[in-house]
Amino acid sequence: MIIYSHFIKSISFLKILQKKILYKNKVNYNTLGYNKANKRKYRLPNNNKIYMKNIKLNKNGLQSKNRVNLVRKYPSKKRNNNNFKINALNKKNFNINFTKIKYLLNFTKKITLCSLFIYAINNYFFDMTLTSGSSMHPLIDKNGVILFYICNDALKFFYKLHKIYIDSYIYILQKYNNIIKFMFRLNNIIYFNENISEKITNLKKKKEKSKHIYNRGDVVLLISPVNSNKRVCKRIIAIEKDKIYVDNFYSFIEIPKNNVWIEGDNKNDSFDSRNYGCVHVNLIVGKAFFLLDPFKSFSFINSKKNYQIESSRFLYLSE
Repeated sequence: MIIYSHFIKSISFLKILQKKILYKNKVNYNTLGYNKANKRKYRLPNNNKIYMKNIKLNKNGLQSKNRVNLVRKYPSKKRNNNNFKINALNKKNFNINFTKIKYLLNFTKKITLCSLFIYAINNYFFDMTLTSGSSMHPLIDKNGVILFYICNDALKFFYKLHKIYIDSYIYILQKYNNIIKFMFRLNNIIYFNENISEKITNLKKKKEKSKHIYNRGDVVLLISPVNSNKRVCKRIIAIEKDKIYVDNFYSFIEIPKNNVWIEGDNKNDSFDSRNYGCVHVNLIVGKAFFLLDPFKSFSFINSKKNYQIESSRFLYLSE
């Protein structure tokens, strides 16, 4: 009896073992059902429990390989078409980058301002040019030098500014002197008034001396009266109202208003006013103030040091 019970227990144990462990390989394929993509739901006939299992469709190992090959052999034309469509959508959804536009506008603004500034300086303040020839020797070497000059417009502007400054200064001093004379009548104040009057007279003399933009001895760059396409560098010898001897002192000429008499420093090799007469002030381009000789050195052009008035050539010198 004991042996029989033991045998029954062992059989029941084997059945349980068969149900729990060994039964998973025994599947009834008639109960299999497809569910969505590549998932199969099936039920074991001897058990009420439902198991879910993902089974890949692999018929002789071809389907998975075919999928890989399809991906690898995806036509390049279709890919290009897709890229073209994406680019078209990106163009439609194009967003303007305002920071780049602002940067470009600032850059163009700086370039235009710099170009206008350089243009204004070169045409209205000062400029440089290359001169050559022996007419201004020894000041300018015949091999050529770089000549810096102040433009005519800038000279006129500073001349008018200087004139306004002197006139206003004289006017203020005169008014101040009249007020002191009217308010006070003492010896010390009279002495002070005398100092003011001396200052006024000195300013008036200074004004008379600087009444011309261009003076004797100035080295100027001007348009040639003979050839308008050519610029020449000469020195001013006489200004308006001066009377100067010409033709080896056989005759003299009076310089008319707004005209100058120009000559080269090397008179033996210079084509100047002795050939074509007086020159109008409007032909003057500018006044030279600095020269740069690449082969020697550089120097400032000072009319007082480089030139002395030949009083014997003048019949009359205007103030």
